[in-house]
Amino acid sequence: MPSPLEYEEINDHHHEHYKGQIDHFISHYVNAFERVLKSFTLFNAVFILLIVAEIGYFVVHLTFLAQSFIIAIHLALIFATIFCYFTLQMYAQTRKSDKFHSLKNQYTLSFLETLQDPADSQTPALVAHACCKLAEALHSVEYAIYEAPSWCAFLNSSLEKLNCWWFWQDVHQMKEILLQASIEEHIKFVRVEPTNLEAHAGLANAYVMMSGLYVDPQIVEGLDDERWIPPNKYNKHFKQKFRLIAERAIEEFRILNDYAPDDPWVHVQLAYSYRDLQMPHEEIKQYEIILQLCPDDKETLMKLGKLYFEQGHNGKGLEIYEHLKKSNFKKADSLIRFYGAYSNNLESQENKE
Repeated sequence: MPSPLEYEEINDHHHEHYKGQIDHFISHYVNAFERVLKSFTLFNAVFILLIVAEIGYFVVHLTFLAQSFIIAIHLALIFATIFCYFTLQMYAQTRKSDKFHSLKNQYTLSFLETLQDPADSQTPALVAHACCKLAEALHSVEYAIYEAPSWCAFLNSSLEKLNCWWFWQDVHQMKEILLQASIEEHIKFVRVEPTNLEAHAGLANAYVMMSGLYVDPQIVEGLDDERWIPPNKYNKHFKQKFRLIAERAIEEFRILNDYAPDDPWVHVQLAYSYRDLQMPHEEIKQYEIILQLCPDDKETLMKLGKLYFEQGHNGKGLEIYEHLKKSNFKKADSLIRFYGAYSNNLESQENKE
């Protein structure tokens, strides 16, 4: 769910003092996170190599193991190693999750130590901001845990895919932990100052960031990330989680709308949310409100015209096209390409049925 974060500027005078400290902490804890992942990778690699070596030794020396009880001992050793590996693997997964939570706690405690007054009412918002910054710093980390040496750079593409396949769930989990912590901190802020516009804006943005974890970047308009993504990543479970969190974001934006009904930013965020939830009629209403507040906003006119064509309101779409054409808006010609989009959508739906 793409979203401008103008409301975070409200808190810039608080964040500026701690920006240097946050950047220092981020670099340290990103490296610490990578070390955790590599330690568990080493655990898996040792056991896998041990099992392969035992099986290889057994196969190579099978003809020399004349006595059946020796063969049985070798087989028993192989199965015992495999059993120990899978047993310890379950423990390692639990331990890994604990490590992630511990890393987050260490990060927030280190940040709190830099604050002049940790009891200040703004502290939850500052901690939430710090958690969001670390989550942002983890973007695409799963592609670069291990890098090929310079003399075999041709392996980088394959190694990126292998890294992503092996580590994406761990990186995703760490981001979830950090963004969930950010949401909890913003909720604390709202409880302290329930009518504070800044508190609700921060919470809404935290939900927006959290929902972004569950959206396939390849289907987000305006993004051009061609990196390989595991085919099973953005599954039905992710879509359900996205919808749940996006609905919470919408609720916060509605609260903001009650406090600031004439703020275009709030309606832009609601429009983004309705688009991602595939609620085009509600999205149209938000863009119509934005145009009432900012009648000369050509970009909003473009988006609204596109929606009109896609929903079969061709007359309204053509009115916007003519208006943009008369005002010499460069993108006006691209709008008319959506004429007939509603009929095309109906045909594609009928073909699927």
